[in-house]
Amino acid sequence: MRLSRTFASLGVTATATAGLVLGVAPQSNADAGLTCPDSQTYCMRFHYNTGFAGSRTVFRGFDHYSLNGYTFLGDGAGKGQPVKNNAASAVNMAPYNLVIYFNSNLQGACDSLPEFGTAYQLKNTYNNNASFGYGRNDNTCYKF
Repeated sequence: MRLSRTFASLGVTATATAGLVLGVAPQSNADAGLTCPDSQTYCMRFHYNTGFAGSRTVFRGFDHYSLNGYTFLGDGAGKGQPVKNNAASAVNMAPYNLVIYFNSNLQGACDSLPEFGTAYQLKNTYNNNASFGYGRNDNTCYKF
């Protein structure tokens, strides 16, 4: 009887530990579309042209380590073009600092947008944007 309680206790502990590990894992549901649903906290928008003009794509979810494979989805100039290395302006739709990086894997020169901030024309990542992440404070970034 005592042995079965020990195994039952271990089973509960293993299940709880697995739940904790899953709870802190990065979001795996990061995607792109034309809108940011009300239920989504982390959203940002890239525009093909300066001044929030041309085609746009809204990214939903936390960090995007590579923009490879994403295209501009909205109507206007640039529709169907790759987002990676083609964005000229951006909007941070989240209540957290957003950093856009020149290279994939959140590396290289960067532009930083404050919570709900905008970049009429990206500076360090203008047409050279490859990844982005939230909640980062990199002192080498251009700050909007």
